[in-house]
Amino acid sequence: MLAEPQPTPYDLKFRAFGFPVRVHPLFWLATAMLGWSGDRPNAGAFLLMWVGVVFVSILVHELGHAFAFRAFGGDGRVWLYWFGGLAIPESGPGPRSPVKQIAISLAGPGAGFLLAGVVYATNETMDWRSGSIFAWEFYSQMMWVNVVWGLVNLLPVYPLDGGQVCREVCVLLRVRRAQAVSLQISMVTAGAIAVLSLMNTVNQPADLLAQLPWWLRIGSLFTTVMFGVLAYSSYQMWTHVRQRDSYWDDPDDDTPPWNRR
Repeated sequence: MLAEPQPTPYDLKFRAFGFPVRVHPLFWLATAMLGWSGDRPNAGAFLLMWVGVVFVSILVHELGHAFAFRAFGGDGRVWLYWFGGLAIPESGPGPRSPVKQIAISLAGPGAGFLLAGVVYATNETMDWRSGSIFAWEFYSQMMWVNVVWGLVNLLPVYPLDGGQVCREVCVLLRVRRAQAVSLQISMVTAGAIAVLSLMNTVNQPADLLAQLPWWLRIGSLFTTVMFGVLAYSSYQMWTHVRQRDSYWDDPDDDTPPWNRR
């Protein structure tokens, strides 16, 4: 579902726990753009902190996937680019199975939740968050990236981890044309989130929005565009999969697939 970006001379390369890691320069640019807020005090320091928090958090997330590869007998490498990352298997984790794929997909957000739990537990023990405005900001950023982003990542939307899990669950349940069904779920979910986010951004219709719970009254232009793009991408993939399935599995056509037009 995700294409590996082409290497550049400006990539940051290192190894973490034996896994090769490569950071594309666009990762730093996209992260800075996402976190920039020039109208607040200490904006520059908070931006640097934000870039560091996102870097560590996304790295931990992708290493979660990589460790899952290793646990199943495979290996992998990690790419960080644009607004996220990619864990790429270098050697297969044995025979493919839905349960194994679900475990690999959940390992990423699970690692992020574990990191958030460590941050939360240490603060509950030592109350370091109240030490300064920078400590408070660090705590808030860590919880936002690892908890909120982690929950968003579990939505049944391609190519998020939740979309991969949804596909494998459909396979486990023996749903006919499981991939096509999971893409339909992805398309509807992403489209609904994009519409809801747009409504919240323009605050219309206000009467309807006022009746929604607080956790549904959130959204931004970025969220609207992102999930709109994901909905369209899911639609394109669904169209392709539907054509592929109909080509190879047409109950009314006795012509061999290789002779069909």
